[in-house]
Amino acid sequence: MKFFFGLALTLFAFNAYSVDFTKLSRGEPITTVYPANFKCYVDVSLFVNAVDVHKGPVFLRVSYIIGSDTLNDNIRVDGSFNKVVKQLFLDEGERLTAIIHLSNGETAEIDGIEGSLRIVRNPDFQPDEQGNNTFLSGVWKSDQTPLFRVGIKDSVPQLFRLKLTMNENYEYDKLYFEMKVISPSAGILMLNKEVSVNEHSALEMRKKTFTVDVEEVDLTTAGTYYFQVMQNMTGIRINGIDKIEYKIVPQ
Repeated sequence: MKFFFGLALTLFAFNAYSVDFTKLSRGEPITTVYPANFKCYVDVSLFVNAVDVHKGPVFLRVSYIIGSDTLNDNIRVDGSFNKVVKQLFLDEGERLTAIIHLSNGETAEIDGIEGSLRIVRNPDFQPDEQGNNTFLSGVWKSDQTPLFRVGIKDSVPQLFRLKLTMNENYEYDKLYFEMKVISPSAGILMLNKEVSVNEHSALEMRKKTFTVDVEEVDLTTAGTYYFQVMQNMTGIRINGIDKIEYKIVPQ
């Protein structure tokens, strides 16, 4: 009895966190769910083999829903595909739902494929190489606030230039963020910034780099300056931001 009870629990967990499929469709999505009982990193893995049933690339839209946040990635499969497509950090009590839709424009469904979607906790993952200004899987969480310490030694006119590196999975026209600046001459400054990341009627779906010159801060006073960057979008998480860096440039 204990064996069958344990087996039932194992199968329940397997079904809750992974799903195998033989068809991809625009109208019938593939879905699996991972409930986080404690803080953890999870890997979302996708396997697709369409070599024998479809000619040409397979385009997929993978959505990750956590609370009120929805993050969307677009994936191209050329024949076969097998990799971790997203790594995410979940707080205790959060629930991750992963959904796959076929997004080939002229194809409603592809049948007869081999596929698997899995969400697995990764207890060994340590984001040691992920600095405070680099975002895991391109997801910028609101509690991640990159802080830059800048030492100025002379009075040469200079500017603090912020650089944002974005991948192809952003789905917004403007990126809003705040900056908290501590200056030896002006004290604490709070600045609201925005970047127009898309100025076309359709999303371009390509990697981009943007720079923002912080002209409000005078760097002619010698001393230490602190620049903290906080995302100011509607969600807790926003997709499509890989890295934030800075550079001091002549004015």
